[in-house]
Amino acid sequence: MIANYHTHTMRCKHATGTDEEYVLEAIKHGYKVLAFTDHSPWPLHPFESASIRMDIAELAEYVDSIQLLKKKYKDIIDIKLGLEAEYFEDRIDWLKRMKELFEMDLLVFGNHFHMTIAYGTYYAFYDNTHQVLNHYRDDSLAGLKTGLFSIFAHPDIFARSIRVWDDHAEDMSREIIKCAKQQGVYLEFNLGGMRSRAGYPYLPFWKIVAQEKAPTLIGIDAHSPSDLSDVKSINEARKILKDLNIKVTDKIAD
Repeated sequence: MIANYHTHTMRCKHATGTDEEYVLEAIKHGYKVLAFTDHSPWPLHPFESASIRMDIAELAEYVDSIQLLKKKYKDIIDIKLGLEAEYFEDRIDWLKRMKELFEMDLLVFGNHFHMTIAYGTYYAFYDNTHQVLNHYRDDSLAGLKTGLFSIFAHPDIFARSIRVWDDHAEDMSREIIKCAKQQGVYLEFNLGGMRSRAGYPYLPFWKIVAQEKAPTLIGIDAHSPSDLSDVKSINEARKILKDLNIKVTDKIAD
């Protein structure tokens, strides 16, 4: 790995390690690019929780911290600033303003929730199993078409909420994959799911990625500095993608 575009921080409340520890670990293992894309804060709706993401009050400090590290290590590693965010129709303009205000380098599309942040709307454990495919497709296509995102993180996370892989699942997956390709958005083969054996990456989805020859990269989804040196998962991912005849992009163009 020479680049990772999916790196979290302690601010999301489920990651460990200081910002600088991630940078030092990346340098130690030969990374040329490290993008911090922690879970975006949101203006919260009633009954929503910020328990798995930074609070809005932390956003400016997050930006300052990453910008300082960018300057400190500029001759050694290219550090980028960004966020991982959902597509919420009524809050997407706010996200766009934050990207512009803080001069962020990129946004990663993490399609975790439908409409609001709640356990039952989390696509990995979706309560409405009859509509999960339709809702995930609609949110994915809408998010991809905003033009805000460079990478689609764990695009197959919905597979945790379905019982069978049928024609409907295949058709909606192909529609999403084709849209990502048309929009120039990279599909991320997510090592966070691989490390936790969470049910994704889901190979039927990635077989369609191979057929469509959609742009693909490996994302560490680092929640600890040590994740950046998880050679076992990296090698396992490369073997799977090679067997599927999927070409991996190591570093995206600036």
